[in-house]
Amino acid sequence: MTSDNPIRTRFSFAPPVDDALAWNLRLDVLAQAIEEAFPGAWTKAEGRLGPRPSEALSFEIQAVGDAWVEGTATSPIEGAGAVVVDATVQEASVFARWLRDSFIPSPDLIEFSSEFAMNRGDFSTWQLPRTGPAEDIVAALQAHIDAALRL
Repeated sequence: MTSDNPIRTRFSFAPPVDDALAWNLRLDVLAQAIEEAFPGAWTKAEGRLGPRPSEALSFEIQAVGDAWVEGTATSPIEGAGAVVVDATVQEASVFARWLRDSFIPSPDLIEFSSEFAMNRGDFSTWQLPRTGPAEDIVAALQAHIDAALRL
């Protein structure tokens, strides 16, 4: 159910809860990969972020048309993850597809959720489609938002 006024939210992408170290994420490698994959991308190592020991990387990529999306990736001791901030499903899908197809060791290692769903009481994670074009990822992200709207 897309609309003329799409919902903007924070989408989080992470390895499966039962295999939190599956990505083997190194933020310096992620920064280099983002800069190579997205012309004009900006990355910055942030050092420690939050109350637990973790390293962080801020980034900004061009997503759809003239839209740019900001994000953060963390590599805490017990796992890793990446977040895109204030993004539509179309904008978030650009990063998610690149993450799935070009960076993460296996496409079945990406789960996602959104701040929008969590704010409505849904703390479940959804599996990113393992294959398929960007439209399949857009559809999965939109189905997630639509399910949260029904809560």
